[in-house]
Amino acid sequence: MAKQKRATWWKMLYFQRATIESISSQDVGDGLKAAFRYFDGEEISMDNLTPQAFTAFCVMKPYIDESMQNYKDAVENGRSGAAKRWE
Repeated sequence: MAKQKRATWWKMLYFQRATIESISSQDVGDGLKAAFRYFDGEEISMDNLTPQAFTAFCVMKPYIDESMQNYKDAVENGRSGAAKRWE
């Protein structure tokens, strides 16, 4: 299987712990599963999650978005650098 050409990670930061700890393990698990679905490009609806699970997801979402943007920027910078090198 070929390696996917996309971001493969996102950040989880220590300051998020207080929020995660305040949510039940079931809801954190559901939020994490939603985060992985979102990372794979699926739409996430609050209707499919409890408010606490959606909160767990929302703690991770900005860092998923940041990771995706960083990957796109790195690809574009690589293309730009390659174009300049081979002019």
